[in-house]
Amino acid sequence: MKKIKFIIYLLALSSCNQYLGTVDPDYAPSNEVTEIFSNFQKDIDNSNVDFGNIIYPIEVNPALTINNLKISKIMNTDSDSVFNFLYDKIILSKDKNIHLIDNKNESSNFEYELNLRNDEKILHFFGYKDEIYLLTTRSQIFVIDDQNIIEVGNYGVFTNTTPIVLEESLIILSVFGEIYEINLNDKLITKKDNFNSKPGIYIKSNIFEDKENLYYLFNTNTLVTFGKNNYEYFSNYILEDLNILTSLGVFNELVDSPFSNNEYLYFMDRSGKIAVFNPDSSDILWELDVKGTILSYLFSNDGYLILMTLDKILILSDNGNIIYSYSHNKESPISIFYIKENIYLISEEGISKLKLNDKSEETFYKNKFTSNLDIYYKDQNIYLKDDKSLFKVSE
Repeated sequence: MKKIKFIIYLLALSSCNQYLGTVDPDYAPSNEVTEIFSNFQKDIDNSNVDFGNIIYPIEVNPALTINNLKISKIMNTDSDSVFNFLYDKIILSKDKNIHLIDNKNESSNFEYELNLRNDEKILHFFGYKDEIYLLTTRSQIFVIDDQNIIEVGNYGVFTNTTPIVLEESLIILSVFGEIYEINLNDKLITKKDNFNSKPGIYIKSNIFEDKENLYYLFNTNTLVTFGKNNYEYFSNYILEDLNILTSLGVFNELVDSPFSNNEYLYFMDRSGKIAVFNPDSSDILWELDVKGTILSYLFSNDGYLILMTLDKILILSDNGNIIYSYSHNKESPISIFYIKENIYLISEEGISKLKLNDKSEETFYKNKFTSNLDIYYKDQNIYLKDDKSLFKVSE
């Protein structure tokens, strides 16, 4: 039975998260900046609003200020590379190797080689008691001890989703719908429950919480909820309830886990549907279909939702009104970030600085990115990791 499960796992894993397109030769950022007349069509204009500080999907340091971007390449990556900041270190995997880079001195680079099976990959780095740990797709746990990497647990649970890291334990969701908890003190594993996995696309889900629960996407159509008191799995059918009550049609390809604001959860479907839903009262505060594929989003502490679709940048108020809209005309948009009243749009050809208060120009920073891109913030720097390289964006 285990062999059959393993074969199913390999087939599922091979079908997920693959980059489709032509493969360019290796590249380095040119930091070439071009000032051009804006091709942005002003559809709705209310740019004098103070949008506040970005808190979702990643909280951004309000003191972060970058006026003129400088894009520098730190090192090569691959499509399976994972990345994290831990204890003032940048830690990055590439194939079976691990790179530990001093955040203050990027030339200080230690490299470790990990002996894994051919089908096994590094899945996640996390910190515990001032030490750096890593988890693999077969649920092996290693710790970096000075110049060595030491195995501290081997559990044989096949997983391809980021674990939920608690104070003294990990919650792991297996590819077969099983929930396990690993105690990081005694290294014992306990099966907690099973969950019903629905057909969906594996994505890199964030883990969001409200006063009572943690929310996590196993895939785009499978929302998993844990109570915060004892982190027990809840079969509370929040997504199913929303799909019964909404007038927009089924939410079955969520952009991210729902995040909480003023006791309501924000659900966004890739197709363009948005619903702000209270699961306790079954009340929908507002819902809207922007009728465009949602590729990226930002949410501020003042309740503003910034969306990027295939052809527009939209800004929504906390009551669901579209207060700002641009047609961006980028052929291959990937993601957005926001710094000090400016929206930065990342496409496969570079980064555009969109000035909300001066809509006549954009500043374009040429650089090649692949479509599978992650954004990280650290102090006064922004890091971008795609399928080929790790970049730092700074002044």
